[in-house]
Amino acid sequence: MEEAKLLSLRNGYTKAMDDHCQLITGTQDESPMQMFYKDKGVFLTGGTGFFGKIIIEKLLRVTEVAQIYLIIRPKKGKDAHARIEDLFNDPVFAKMKQINPKYRCQITIISGDCSLPGLGISQHEREMIKENVNIVLHSAATVRFDEKLKMAIAINVHGTKEIIKLANEILNLKALVHVSTAFAHCNMRYIQEKFYSCAMTGDNAFKLTECLDEQTLNTLTPTLIKGYPNTYTYTKVLAEDVIQQHAQKLPVTIFRPGIVITSYREPVTGWIDNMYGPCGVIVGIGSGVLRVFTGNMDNKAHIVPVDMCVNALLASAWDVARNKYETPPIYNYVPDADNMVTWRNYMQTGFKHVNDIPMRKSIWYPCFTIVPHMWQYHILCFLYHTLPAMFMDLIMVLMGKKPRMMKIYRKIHKFSNVLKFFSSNEFRFDNENVRRLVDKLDDRDKRLFAFDMRDLDWPNLFRVSLYGLRLYVVKDDPNNLPESIKRIKRMMVLHYCTLGIVYSLTLWALYGLVKLIFF
Repeated sequence: MEEAKLLSLRNGYTKAMDDHCQLITGTQDESPMQMFYKDKGVFLTGGTGFFGKIIIEKLLRVTEVAQIYLIIRPKKGKDAHARIEDLFNDPVFAKMKQINPKYRCQITIISGDCSLPGLGISQHEREMIKENVNIVLHSAATVRFDEKLKMAIAINVHGTKEIIKLANEILNLKALVHVSTAFAHCNMRYIQEKFYSCAMTGDNAFKLTECLDEQTLNTLTPTLIKGYPNTYTYTKVLAEDVIQQHAQKLPVTIFRPGIVITSYREPVTGWIDNMYGPCGVIVGIGSGVLRVFTGNMDNKAHIVPVDMCVNALLASAWDVARNKYETPPIYNYVPDADNMVTWRNYMQTGFKHVNDIPMRKSIWYPCFTIVPHMWQYHILCFLYHTLPAMFMDLIMVLMGKKPRMMKIYRKIHKFSNVLKFFSSNEFRFDNENVRRLVDKLDDRDKRLFAFDMRDLDWPNLFRVSLYGLRLYVVKDDPNNLPESIKRIKRMMVLHYCTLGIVYSLTLWALYGLVKLIFF
């Protein structure tokens, strides 16, 4: 019965997605946004990342963009050309390849690095960009929360300034979109769609990195970023300052997405290529590794699906190109106040479906506890994480194998500490600019580039997210679902039998202790 339900669920989502793609490809008259991107040159940074992949896919599948200029840096021994081959092997591009088989003719690779002077771009390629690009989408950033401040400033702050320099040289620039984050100003609890002042300017922060060695800078980092939980949010504030100081004369906008999770509808439901943020928590729960978490679960969850997020970003470029603003518009793309969920909704929904869509490689039956206080968290971490890890590592040592569970749990606790700030604090956001942007779209663009968070079906998103995490991150074959369901049932029996034994032994020990003291 459960297997049939899952098969029906999967087939239903596939059919819905096919119908959606037919709606897009079957549109005969071009919409205003399609006309805007038609025959345009788009310069994109961060194209190999989670966000960037969806931008590329959307432009190549839905618009007749002339050329996408991708700046790609060499990484792990692979040059830019080798990395682009890996990029388009991702299953997220499968639909696009069917619709646009000649897509490679629309891709120009620019070898460069946003952390380098002049973006590391050759003069010849710079001239090509100046003459052919109309739209600049700057989404490149180091998203590591524990990144060293020197590197974070080089990429997130100085890289933004280099993008502005390049944009000033472009002959026919229509729009420049800088991707920030809704949590850039998380030192406040109510964040509006406007610029905020900061203690240090982006320019001075970069000068500081040039004057000080990295060790000294690392020592000063806690003082410099005081009020911010990590170097990522701090440098995003500095990057916005750079936009305010140096890009006022450009058709520029700042796009601040919330916490980006899996795709909702397109190009495929539930797609994701990483385990950052809340998605990592769900994978941890589903695999039976993560059993305790801390935070205020009644706080609002400011999570957004990546496909709707990208649609909003593309709409912001269209809007800033056709309107003149005295001050660059800022868009807080977060869940709308009329349709929000809490972290409790997110966690409980994920946990509810974990038995319907179990992970084949889970090490134990999923069991999850959320506590509001740190003292509770530390006690339960020791009981639920550390003790079982020590026991499993001991068994592995006795079997002549290398112990690894304690190492895994150290990473898990580090990851949990990163998320603690965002789950423990309540944030409110103004999103009137996003609402107005929705109203500016005609009916065709509201279908093709849907991003109104008031229309989002949260339970549906959570279900497809769990299925997508299983398929695209954990790499579990969908055909193994029946076997995984049987396996999770066996683990459930083992889990509760183990609990029964532990509780019985505990009661027996307490009874013996009481008998020894009082009788």
